[in-house]
Amino acid sequence: MLRQIRRGVFETNSSSTHSITMCLKKYDKWEIGEMYLHDDVLVTKEEAIEELKSNKWFNQRNPDFNFTDEEAVNEILADYEYYTSKQYWDDEYLETFEDTYTTPRGDVVVAFGKYGHD
Repeated sequence: MLRQIRRGVFETNSSSTHSITMCLKKYDKWEIGEMYLHDDVLVTKEEAIEELKSNKWFNQRNPDFNFTDEEAVNEILADYEYYTSKQYWDDEYLETFEDTYTTPRGDVVVAFGKYGHD
């Protein structure tokens, strides 16, 4: 039997989905729409737009995209998996969770994610 060990990764051998993100101070900014979640990292809108502008596939498909249209920007960012908190939590297929923990030093850690199966 071959085993693969991957450090820092939670993995199961099932058809279920598990996702967890843990963060400190930026969570509040994400909740009010000032940040986006992308690959389990919170980024500012400016960072998300700059990453999108540097994406060659996006530029080929959308050469004249209007970055001043707020609604269109949110939609295209979601297409490239940059999610506002509203978009992230609005999932009809998976269950979601959110919990907070205060460390002995007083830091508040927020853990949130999705889980479920088909």
